[in-house]
Amino acid sequence: MIDSVQAGDFSEYHRKDYAETTNRDRWTVRAVNAWVSSVLPALLESGSGPVLDVGCAEQPFRPLVEASGRQYIGMDVVQNSTRSVALVSTLEDAPPPPEPFAVILCTEMLEHVVDIDAAFAGLRRLIADGGIVVLTVPFVFPLHMEPYDFRRLTLHGAGQLAGEHGFRVESATRLGGLPEVLATLVADASILPIPGSLYSKVKVGALRAAAGAVVGLLDSGALSRRVSVNSNTYLSNGVVLRAI
Repeated sequence: MIDSVQAGDFSEYHRKDYAETTNRDRWTVRAVNAWVSSVLPALLESGSGPVLDVGCAEQPFRPLVEASGRQYIGMDVVQNSTRSVALVSTLEDAPPPPEPFAVILCTEMLEHVVDIDAAFAGLRRLIADGGIVVLTVPFVFPLHMEPYDFRRLTLHGAGQLAGEHGFRVESATRLGGLPEVLATLVADASILPIPGSLYSKVKVGALRAAAGAVVGLLDSGALSRRVSVNSNTYLSNGVVLRAI
C-alpha cells in the first residue's frame, strides 16, 4: 500500500476485474482469482457483517463478496475512478474501527507497503478476535508499480509475520506452478533491436517469435500433461489467517 502523500494517480495499475488478460499478469490473475473464488464464499456463508477489502483499488472482488449477501467496504490509499473507496488510509495508519471486521480480504498488495510489520499490525487492529483474513502476496513476479515494489514473501515468511502479530495460519497454499512462473518471466521480457543494425532487427524478430512460441507452449499445459512437475518456485501465496 503506497504512502498517500506520494501516491499520485495509479489508475493504470488498478485491475477492474479478474477476467482473462493477455499480458504478463495473466497467470497470476488466473491463480489468484481461482483461489479467492474457491476460498472466500465458503468463509462468508456462516457469518454476517461487512467485509473489508484492503488495497481494493477498482474493487475486482466486490461482486464476489456482494453475491454472498455481505456488505462490501473498500479501503485504499487513494480514491478510485468510481469514487467507491469508503476508507482512504494506509494500512499502517488505519485507526481501529468502531466495530472490528469479521472478514478482511487483502490481495496482491502487501508487496507495496513500506513497513510490513506495521501493515500486519494494522490488519490485526482492523480484524475482530476470531476473525479471518484472506490474503495473497506474490513470491515470484516481475517488478511493478516502481518504485513502490518493496518485497516478495514465501509462505514461511507470511506465516512468521502472522504469528508475530496475533494471527494463526489456517491454511497456506502455493498459487501457480513452474510452467506459470516461466511463462510470466518470458512474457515480461522486452526484446529490442540496436538502432541502425539490420542483423539486430532480424535477430530480434527471431527471438520474439521464439519467446512467443515458448509462452504459448507453457500456457497450453502440454508440457505438464502425463508428467509430474515439482518445483519450489511458484507465483503467489494464498493464506487464510485467524485472529487470536
